[in-house]
Amino acid sequence: MGTNIKIENKIIFYDGFCIVCSRFINFLIKVDKKKQTKFTSISSKYSIKTLEERLGSEKIGKFIVYLSNNKIYTKSDAVIQVFIELGGFYNLFSILKIFPASFRNKFYDFFATNRYKWFGKLDQCYVPPKEIADRFYL
Repeated sequence: MGTNIKIENKIIFYDGFCIVCSRFINFLIKVDKKKQTKFTSISSKYSIKTLEERLGSEKIGKFIVYLSNNKIYTKSDAVIQVFIELGGFYNLFSILKIFPASFRNKFYDFFATNRYKWFGKLDQCYVPPKEIADRFYL
């Protein structure tokens, strides 16, 4: 499932309808002072074009994806890697890697399955304000 397109950016593909996911993105925008990370809704045309070959179309939209320096991280690995790459205090999240990904992903999947029930769902996909729109792919 390789592709000839090499992407050097750090991009988070997230569920734009998920309240928790959108708050996570807003948090990252505030703490990523160097503005290294870009964002896109997992249902965007850009996501489908970028991830289809890399993951397979049947997996797109099922979980968070982090693409960093042309390497793909999914589910709990994606969340942990995002924090590690923020550096500083956030490096503490690397301790979670002592648990096997299969174990961490059971918790991830449980949370992902119930997130709409627990926190609700946005009526429309999150649209970034114009001040930060340059950090989003549509």
